[in-house]
Amino acid sequence: MAFCRQSYWFLVGGILVQIATVATTVEAGDKANLEQRVEHLERIVQGQGLSELLLQVEQLQVDVRRFQGEIEELQHEIDGLKDKQRELYSDLDRRLQDLGLSDGALLPSSTEEVSKDGDTEASSAASADPDPDTQAYQTALGTLKKGQYKEAATAFSLFLQEYPDSSYRDNAQYWLGETYYVLHDFSAAVEAFQSLINRYPESPKIPGAILKQGLSYYELEQWEQAKAKLHEVLTHYPDSTASHMAEEYLEKMKRGGHT
Repeated sequence: MAFCRQSYWFLVGGILVQIATVATTVEAGDKANLEQRVEHLERIVQGQGLSELLLQVEQLQVDVRRFQGEIEELQHEIDGLKDKQRELYSDLDRRLQDLGLSDGALLPSSTEEVSKDGDTEASSAASADPDPDTQAYQTALGTLKKGQYKEAATAFSLFLQEYPDSSYRDNAQYWLGETYYVLHDFSAAVEAFQSLINRYPESPKIPGAILKQGLSYYELEQWEQAKAKLHEVLTHYPDSTASHMAEEYLEKMKRGGHT
């Protein structure tokens, strides 16, 4: 009987040991499996995060390139505006220098009076007061030389209304166009120069007027009209000062692909 009891408990103990061993094995297997699954999920999450990060970096690079392109375009436009401004002031300076050096009619001294063709000649009546139209013309021109362009445009317009028969009317019409050009009112400049061409076809200002029409069309980016006017200067006034500038702008248009 005692032997049977010992055998029984020995058998039970063995079974318990086997159960514990199996439980331990299952638990270890489940833990290893769980760890593998966690590691797998971590790899997935990390992979997705890295992909998103790479996409963000790539998008930032695209944005940077786009911004760089826009900056380059803006810089190009700024440089172009600076060039146009320099050309504008250079042209105005040349015009005003020509005005003071060669067109004495525009600025007669107290010892001179203005002849009809725009040249100056000594006057025996030097001390006499200038005619009203001469005085009005000088005032308008002085306003232009001071850089008061809007006021100058008004002054020249009034002069043309008040003195339609003045010997300075073609000069006044020309400088009215110039003031509009300086003010970047290029359409008004074209009309003012056309009025000079229509009304005073014999004026020595005609070559310059046609040239400035061409330059006004150039600024308006109306390339066909600009080209036509510049070629008109070269065809009809090849030996004029205006023809040299016409050639320069035609070359610029060619380089810019506008011819």
